Amino acid sequence: MTARIDETDRRILEYLHKNSRATMKEVGERVHLTGQAVKNRLQRLEDMGILKCYTINIDCPEFGYKVHALLRLCLKRGDIDDVRRLFADADCRILHCYRITGERAYAVDAVFADMEALQAFLPGLDPLAGYELHIVLDELHDSEA
Repeated sequence: MTARIDETDRRILEYLHKNSRATMKEVGERVHLTGQAVKNRLQRLEDMGILKCYTINIDCPEFGYKVHALLRLCLKRGDIDDVRRLFADADCRILHCYRITGERAYAVDAVFADMEALQAFLPGLDPLAGYELHIVLDELHDSEA
């Protein structure tokens, strides 16, 4: 699959990763192509299944979610949909949910309105899953990692 991706494709994706609001013309100027050529390459990457979706990155604290938590879950009973329903009823949003190594193990990246919302959520999780909780203190960006 990667043999079909050239350095120009990589540069386009890297630039859009940093500045997803850039126009095709702006990206083209950066990689020495026309805007139409950039659009054609992006369409090809979508068709190949490499480019899956376009998204935005919300500043969760500014949007009203002050606590960022990472939870490693080991399901005791039920399935992950039971856990998702629990999250849906809480004052939080799931950013990512991954099935990870380990029996019935998942990693959930979620934001909560505040510590009180997180503390109110956790007792409901106890019957469904054992968990390890981590609070995110700061996000490191590419240049800092």
